[in-house]
Amino acid sequence: MDSHKGSTQLERLEVVETGRRRRWSDDEKLRIVTESLQAPRAISSTARRHGISRSLLMTWRRSFGPDPARPREVYLP
Repeated sequence: MDSHKGSTQLERLEVVETGRRRRWSDDEKLRIVTESLQAPRAISSTARRHGISRSLLMTWRRSFGPDPARPREVYLP
C-alpha cells in the first residue's frame, strides 16, 4: 500500500482490446491437429504458427482421439 495516504496523485490506466474470441470449425481444428502430428515435437511450433496455445492444441488432439481423421463421439449417461 502507498505510504502517502493524503496523496492526490492519479494513475492513468489504459484498456487494451484483444478482440473477440476466435471460432474454429471442426475442419480447421482437424487440419491443425493433423499438421501437429506430422513431425516429432511439432506441437509448439504448430500452435505458434496458428496463434493458439499449446494447451488448446493438446485439448483438440485429445478430442480427436488416436485417429484424427475420425473424431470421437462424446456420450453422456
